[in-house]
Amino acid sequence: MPKALHLNLRVDPTQYISQIREVPEYDYIHLVRQPKYMTDLTLLNEKVHYLNEIFSPKDYVKKNNISLLHAHHGQLGILLLPFKHVTNLPLVTSIRGRDATLANQPVGYLENMKLLFNQGDLFFPVCQYLADRIIAWGCPPEKIRVLYGGVDLSKYHYRAPSLEGSQNILSVGRLVEKKGHHILMKAFQKIRDKFPKATLTIIGGGELQDELTSLAKQLNLGDSFRLLNHLHKDKVREYMSNADLFCAASLEAANGDVEGIPNTLKEAMALGVPVLSTYHAGIPELITHNQEGFLVKENNVDEIATGLEFMLTNRHLWETYTTSARKKVETLFDSKQQLLLQAKYYDELLIGG
Repeated sequence: MPKALHLNLRVDPTQYISQIREVPEYDYIHLVRQPKYMTDLTLLNEKVHYLNEIFSPKDYVKKNNISLLHAHHGQLGILLLPFKHVTNLPLVTSIRGRDATLANQPVGYLENMKLLFNQGDLFFPVCQYLADRIIAWGCPPEKIRVLYGGVDLSKYHYRAPSLEGSQNILSVGRLVEKKGHHILMKAFQKIRDKFPKATLTIIGGGELQDELTSLAKQLNLGDSFRLLNHLHKDKVREYMSNADLFCAASLEAANGDVEGIPNTLKEAMALGVPVLSTYHAGIPELITHNQEGFLVKENNVDEIATGLEFMLTNRHLWETYTTSARKKVETLFDSKQQLLLQAKYYDELLIGG
């Protein structure tokens, strides 16, 4: 069985573990830059290694019988170029969002990415939007295979939405600008008078935690708002199952940072939770407006407020939306199908597919 060396940013359940450890017919080594990025010790095993402890890439690759290199972020592809140079192994790089932008990137990042486009073998942007971004930077289109992140549908079971009762709005994502949580909170405040039973819960941790806590006080959201920090994925799924409406208010950050397609949207759609989101990055590849959900302009409080009001007022449309949404996820975003496709792309490199 061929073995792929995977380098990713950190080891935790949100970091596409299945695309590293569950690729059919491929063994793995899970490489992270140094031990501090091993952030979830339940995922530690004998196949987790550290880049900063490798002194001879050539000896390491030979000793571990590695057939292929896969970097799960643009900057990590750059880090693996020396491995490719000394071993001549094929190098695959996933492109996931910020790495297709110049947002907070080190000096020389674009020049290094152009070098990677020239010397790397395949690139897996997580949506067509990011594929177009790196093509504009000079990545040869023939090296690109769009590989959507998938949902484990065995863990996400569809349930038809309730058409009456609570009005629990949920958003899940890191507390960073591009997630648009601040826009969602302001929009929620605008509709509270019309929907006094409505609640908004945001689940996530990150640099804007204090700012969002302060914003909630400024907006006088009171008990109608909760900010929950760093919940386990199983707990997040439980909250998602109990939500009436899922909202991802994604936007392009001031520094140019963008999404690919938020996995949380796919998960909500798989569960049968109606979704509201924005015309941002790859999201329209997942949601067609007024078919699988409702889309509005990004970074616009009034637009999100209008979307919230529409969705809460028109609950009779929810089952139509969620049935179509589940079908879309089953068709294009099933993790089993995406992992088979990933293995097929590996085979193309190793044995000519």
